[in-house]
Amino acid sequence: MNAAIMENGKLIRITQHLTKRRLEHVRAMCKFYCPECRQEVLLKLGEHRVHHFAHKQLSACPLASTGETAYHQAGKMALKDWLTQLGYEPLLEKYVSNIQQRPDVTVAIKNKGYAIEFQCANISWKELHKRTEGLRAAGLYPIWVIGANRLKRMGGQLFSFSSLHWGILRQSKNRRLIFYCPIQNRFIHLDQLLVFQPTKICASMTVRPPSAYRQLSALLSVSSNNHQLYNEWLKCIRQFRERPPRILANESKHLRTIFYEHHQTAWPFLPTELFIPLTEAYIFSSPVYVWQGCLYDWMVRTGKEQVTIHLLLKEIERCVQNKEVKLRYANVTIEEIKEVIISYVRALVNLGFLYMTKEGNYQVTSNQKPIRTADEAIKRDAFLFH
Repeated sequence: MNAAIMENGKLIRITQHLTKRRLEHVRAMCKFYCPECRQEVLLKLGEHRVHHFAHKQLSACPLASTGETAYHQAGKMALKDWLTQLGYEPLLEKYVSNIQQRPDVTVAIKNKGYAIEFQCANISWKELHKRTEGLRAAGLYPIWVIGANRLKRMGGQLFSFSSLHWGILRQSKNRRLIFYCPIQNRFIHLDQLLVFQPTKICASMTVRPPSAYRQLSALLSVSSNNHQLYNEWLKCIRQFRERPPRILANESKHLRTIFYEHHQTAWPFLPTELFIPLTEAYIFSSPVYVWQGCLYDWMVRTGKEQVTIHLLLKEIERCVQNKEVKLRYANVTIEEIKEVIISYVRALVNLGFLYMTKEGNYQVTSNQKPIRTADEAIKRDAFLFH
């Protein structure tokens, strides 16, 4: 923590304006106490961690802390300064006693409270959910900003995510991620997230300085360019066809066997209909071609029978239960899965794979031909975005 009570009862807060020499002088003159539990705390002035106060003894106090990195400290200070420049009155590390949490930055705008958490370290999904729900219970709108040091970029619009990213994405209502770099003073936005494989996520990236935003709400609604994103997706498909992954998870092995035995289709020549990009599908941790492949196989095997959203939902539930498809979260709802299936069916209709016979009923078109060559595969894939 960066604040403490001095012996004279006054509050001292560590800021960038207090030099180490000045802090050493104050430390030699008096003792410090925790603002919450009133136990004695020590002023730590290390070389590798930012200056901070720490409890002298092990304590159950909610403010007990081991300090934080200079990157994290610089980030939350910069976020506070940015909000101040916008004309707001943000507070740094305001303690919310009823939930025993201390958000990095809180601010009230038009009678609505916001809490910004600048997250630079890994955190469990359970703790993330607990803190988010706590802020909401306290009447604060949670905004998770991830340290840019946690952004792993693999290509132009290609990224790799950790459990931290997936956890924060689950808490986000608009399926976006916001990063901030205090060194370059830039916000980085990722939206339109498309999961190709567990370690390959295509996303539209926007980089802007804080001065580009005139109000806090603008930070939460950044528009993106889909053109480059779709090109990245096509590159992922092409790479899969030219250099298929050698090490496969069990669900991928199962799908490879199904297409070889049921459809006489080699792994690199999977149908284009197994690579449809859908932002709603982030709830699946399986590769896109696995969960779509399971549904594709079922639809083709039904022959002339009717295909409905309800039947597809039952099939994907069966696949999940048999571990042929994996969900990313334990709390995924039926409605979320249904939303993905509806989007997938719409895309299949646009591609000409399905056609509607009557409202809510579909049928597979009869002219389905397997892909036999790499050139043919690339040509078919190009029609995904036409």
